[in-house]
Amino acid sequence: MRLRPLALAFTTAFAATPSAWAQMQLTSSSVGPSLESMSSGAGRQLTTKGLATGIKLGEEAVLHASLFADVGYDSNVFYASNVDTSPAPVLHVAPKLQISNAERDGSVPSGTYYDLFAGLDWRKYLTGDTTITRQDAFNPSLGGAVEFSSDQALAFMLSDTFSRYQQPPYQAGEPITRDGNLASAGLRYSPGGGRLKLNLRYSNLIDKYEGTYSGGSNMGNEGVLDVGWRWLPKTTIYAQVAQGVITYFNNRNVSSYPLRTLAGLRGLLTEKLGVNVAAGYSNAFYSTGDSPSGFGNVGIVTEVNYAMSALSRAGLGYHHDFANSPFIGQYYNMDAIYGAYYQMIASRVVTYLFGRYENRRFGGGTGRTDNYIMGGVSIDYMIGNFLLAGASYSLNLNRTSPQGGGTTGGADYTKHVLLFRIGVAY
Repeated sequence: MRLRPLALAFTTAFAATPSAWAQMQLTSSSVGPSLESMSSGAGRQLTTKGLATGIKLGEEAVLHASLFADVGYDSNVFYASNVDTSPAPVLHVAPKLQISNAERDGSVPSGTYYDLFAGLDWRKYLTGDTTITRQDAFNPSLGGAVEFSSDQALAFMLSDTFSRYQQPPYQAGEPITRDGNLASAGLRYSPGGGRLKLNLRYSNLIDKYEGTYSGGSNMGNEGVLDVGWRWLPKTTIYAQVAQGVITYFNNRNVSSYPLRTLAGLRGLLTEKLGVNVAAGYSNAFYSTGDSPSGFGNVGIVTEVNYAMSALSRAGLGYHHDFANSPFIGQYYNMDAIYGAYYQMIASRVVTYLFGRYENRRFGGGTGRTDNYIMGGVSIDYMIGNFLLAGASYSLNLNRTSPQGGGTTGGADYTKHVLLFRIGVAY
């Protein structure tokens, strides 16, 4: 079956690196396609990799461009309690430019490879209520990656991504504005026939909050060593260790030295069945106050991906970990169950379902536990080779227990967002 260009782009997006704020984290327990990012809706993204389109710039570079507009309804702009919501119509306009020297079929050249992008999400609430229109946002992102390789055995990578993200607060007031920059340098070495693979990466993340929330601004530095041995043709036994340092700009919050280790199995067990199963020791090592203990020192990731066909895939996962918390209790322990399903019909219609449940238990004696649910569905129809029309629905729901959230208050809200999309990509 010959796929249309946009349909192919969505197929590739299933395994694409998530953009925008989903990228702004240091440690990823999985290598390659991230089922966790897909469970937050990232699988609907459009990627130009593999599209036989674009404008040729010189002998190597290709320029890709896209423009999408989404208009719909947000049932709860301020993530308020179920009693006092603030609904509003909303418009998103998202242009993007990308320059790469990858081939039109998506293959990466040897020697030097680069991929640069710039994008924007302009959000406008279509209402006369000034408390809501104050949340209008101009969220740019830009970055790129470059890879130098002399042969298949050795490669050196550099990347940098900047994103600005404005989110409405949990009550009418100043938007929560975050500026994030994630820079990394990596070395990949695979001697001999490639049975042994070594990946070494250093990352620096600047996570800056503006205005009222500036106390949460911090910087993280992390080194990661990943060693994999190919046990079967497409199955690898691996071990990973990541050591980080997180410091706050205003010295109000305490520093931490998060350590994460994992050992497990990843890759394809059959042509259709892929897994990532690993466990290890983790700890945050805060300079003062509580750190994770007991079962909180165990890191677990279990993911199963199954490709029913070239046009349909499904995944289910579980993740146990801790996360740094700039505003509540220093950290929280997390158990997450998540999944995603992708289906293409007749090379024109793409459907995507995703869902995620998290149980978050905050430390520092706060007594707060959050139960968070995120999910949604989208359907997109390819009009010709470059046009797309579609619709999406997403749900965000949080419940804090015990009622009142212990010593820190809580956040009980339900948010529905329905959007209709039209766009073009070339």
